[in-house]
Amino acid sequence: MLGYKPLGFFVVAIVLVRGQQTETPAPNEEEKDVYYPALNWSDSFDWKLLKEFSSESRNVVFSPVSLRIVLALLYQGSSGATEREFQNVLQFVDKSSVREQYQYVLTTLEVSERNEYVLNMGSRIFLHSEIEPKQKFASIAKDFFKTDIELTNFPETNSSRAINSWAEKLTNGRITQLVKPDELKDTIMLIANAVYFKGSWMHHFPKNQSYFGNFYIVNQDDILTVSVPYMTVEQSFYYVEAPNYDAKILRLPYKGGRYSMLVILPNSKGGLPALLKRINLYSLKALLYLMDKRTVKVTLPKFKFDYQKRMGDALKKFGLHQMFQNTASFPGIARGNNTLLRKLVVSDVIQKSGIELDETGTVAYAATAVNIGNKIGEVDAFFEANHPFVFFIEEETTGSILFAGKLENPLEQDPPPLPAFKPEV
Repeated sequence: MLGYKPLGFFVVAIVLVRGQQTETPAPNEEEKDVYYPALNWSDSFDWKLLKEFSSESRNVVFSPVSLRIVLALLYQGSSGATEREFQNVLQFVDKSSVREQYQYVLTTLEVSERNEYVLNMGSRIFLHSEIEPKQKFASIAKDFFKTDIELTNFPETNSSRAINSWAEKLTNGRITQLVKPDELKDTIMLIANAVYFKGSWMHHFPKNQSYFGNFYIVNQDDILTVSVPYMTVEQSFYYVEAPNYDAKILRLPYKGGRYSMLVILPNSKGGLPALLKRINLYSLKALLYLMDKRTVKVTLPKFKFDYQKRMGDALKKFGLHQMFQNTASFPGIARGNNTLLRKLVVSDVIQKSGIELDETGTVAYAATAVNIGNKIGEVDAFFEANHPFVFFIEEETTGSILFAGKLENPLEQDPPPLPAFKPEV
């Protein structure tokens, strides 16, 4: 298969198809591009996470849907106060409806690999080898959540190798060390999740129009500038002005008609903190319904960065305490060593991710007939992302947010350090 240039879990390109002169031309992908938010678009939990993580790091990117899938799976094996916390925090009604909901999401996302995009999504439960999963829970995990349970010899060195090998394979070599051996000393169960996405822009950014320019960084009360590489394109995009956010929203579709990146750009250079305070599921969804196609001149910085996060503290802050404590109740998960079963708690929830965004596409793009001329009239709007902004990538059939994040400095690439692991006492 032709190789992709990684877009850090995304890639860019364009292919337009021309019909025969003697026949009615088939609509190309751009003409078929129609956007309308899915009925069950996103989840309020996604935006709570973005706000929480944004307070700690300049550049953030994470996968809300992957984390929610893991929590929904844990809910299936819970009882008592632990079960009630899942219901209250994640608004779960009952176990049957939750597993059917996520089965639909995962079945929709689990499509065959295509030239336009690749999506690998996976979660895994690593369980101490002296206890074994109950048959019903293992069946639910596999059939509804596409999740395997792997018996692991904690805390032996091989256990970290097995976890890291799984993550490396799922992310095509992008994440090679999800956990370190010393982090597994007292582990009974560890939940891991990973997502890898590569896509192709429906409208590519011509390389010959790229340039270096100033990006404005807010540093406390000062606004500093750094020189960064920009890419630009003028095309027809879904776009809306958002007065209640003091921002504008742009949709950048990926080729294949299923995925898109949406960028929310504050109108003022220092407007990101206020935007993050205002943003929520309901007001954002209402704005997406108001988007319409306009000719927009888009300017975006090229960027690449990694991110990693221990999510336990955030989940506790939202109200999920029981699953991390010795009073956790997961009777539906496993059986065996009673001493270990009494300690069956979630040791940690770790996610590592990354993004690389540029104007180039796949190798296939170089051999493709590209025709973007004469489709552009007068420019209706300018979208110049030369200061911090929010972005998210969604799968449009289910309305699932695959990735959400913010960019404050395109030159920062390294992830924030992970704090030392402190198991619950």
